[in-house]
Amino acid sequence: MINVRTYLQKKAERKADEAQARQRDYGALIQKHRLAVFGRTLFVILVFALLGTLVYVQLKNQIYTSYVILSSIARQQYDGSVCLSYGKGFLSYSGDGISYTDAKGNAVWNQAYEMQEPMVRVAGSHVAVADYSGHIIYSISQDGNYIEIDTNLPIREIAVSESGMVAAVLEDTGITWIYLYSSLGETIAYIRTTMQNSGYPSAVALSPDGTLMAVSYLTVDNGTAKSSVAFYNFSSVGQNYVDNFVSGSDYANAVIPFLAFLDNDTSFAVADNRLVIYGGGQRPKSVADVLLNEEIQSVFYNSTHIGLVFLDTTGTGKYRLDVYNTSGQVETSLFFDMDYKDIILQNENIIIYNETQCLLANMSGVERFNGDFETPYLLFSPIRGNRYLAVSQESIDTIEMR
Repeated sequence: MINVRTYLQKKAERKADEAQARQRDYGALIQKHRLAVFGRTLFVILVFALLGTLVYVQLKNQIYTSYVILSSIARQQYDGSVCLSYGKGFLSYSGDGISYTDAKGNAVWNQAYEMQEPMVRVAGSHVAVADYSGHIIYSISQDGNYIEIDTNLPIREIAVSESGMVAAVLEDTGITWIYLYSSLGETIAYIRTTMQNSGYPSAVALSPDGTLMAVSYLTVDNGTAKSSVAFYNFSSVGQNYVDNFVSGSDYANAVIPFLAFLDNDTSFAVADNRLVIYGGGQRPKSVADVLLNEEIQSVFYNSTHIGLVFLDTTGTGKYRLDVYNTSGQVETSLFFDMDYKDIILQNENIIIYNETQCLLANMSGVERFNGDFETPYLLFSPIRGNRYLAVSQESIDTIEMR
C-alpha cells in the first residue's frame, strides 16, 4: 500500500528537481544567447575594422593619373615675390613687404617694409621677418597684429616660436649677442658670445612653446672646425642653472648650420657629416647620432619625420630622399629626378614639386603621382585628402588629384 505522505513528498521533490533543471536550462540558454550576441558583435566589429583598414590602405596607396582644377581665382603676383604655405592660404613676400592671402583669394593682412634681404621664419600661426644686417624684426600673428622689435644691432639670424617668442643673433664689435624676446617684444634674456670663448652662433632654434632655445656654436681648433650644440631653458627649471644653460654636446670635425624643433620635447641638428636627434624635454640629450658620408643637399621636416636629400650615386635617380623617424632610423628612401622647389612631409605623404612638375608618394615609398603641371606654379601645398592649393602668377587654384 502506497504511503500518501511519502508519495506527495516525492512528487514535490520531483517538481522541485524539474524546476531546478528548467532553471539551469534557462540559464544555459541565456548564457548561450549572450555568447552568440557577443560573437556576432565581435564579428561585425572585425569586419568593419578590416574594411576600414582596406579602405585606408587603398587610399594611402591610391595612384593618381591626372588632376582637375575645381576652382580658380585671379590674382596678381609681383615680380620677385616668394610664396610660402601658411595657415589656410599662403604668404607672399619681397623686399617691399609681406602679405597673407587665404585660399579664397582674400587679403587677410599686409605688412609693408623696405628690406634688401628679407629673412622670413614661420612657426604655427606666427611669422617673423627681418632684414639681414638690418635692425628691425616684425613679429606677426595670423590675424595681422604685429609688434616691431628694434634690436639696435645688425641682425644675422632669427627664429620664432609658435607662442610668438623671437630669438635673434646680433652682431657687435668683437662680440655676437643672442637675444630672446617675448611675444610682446620685451627682452627676456641675452647671451654674450665670442669666437674665443663659446664660438660663433651659426644656427638658432626655439621650441614651439618658446621655453627651450637651441644654439649651434662654431669654433676652430688647430685649423679644424668644431661645433657645439647648447640648450637653454627659460622655464622655471632653467632658473636653477647658470645662464639658463641646461645641456650641451661637442662635435669634432663638424659644422652644424641647421637646428630645428619637431615639438617641445624633440629637436635635431644637421651637420655636414651627421644627423643628431635630441629628446628629454627640460634637459635635452642626444637620443640618436647618425653618421653620414654623403653631402646633404637639403633638409625638410614635420612634427614626426626628418627628410634629408642627397645626390644619388647609384644611377636610380638624380636625388635620393631619406626620411628618418625620431629614433634616427630611415623609414623610406625615395629616388627622383626632378629639380625640386620644395619638399613637403605631410602626415604619411611626401610631396616633391617645382614650377612645372609634381611627385606624390607615401611613406612606404609608393609613387602615387608623377606628372606635369599645365600652369607653372609658385606654390603647391596640401589642403585635405586629395586636394591641393596651387598658386601661380595669375591665379589661386584648388586642385583635385584623380
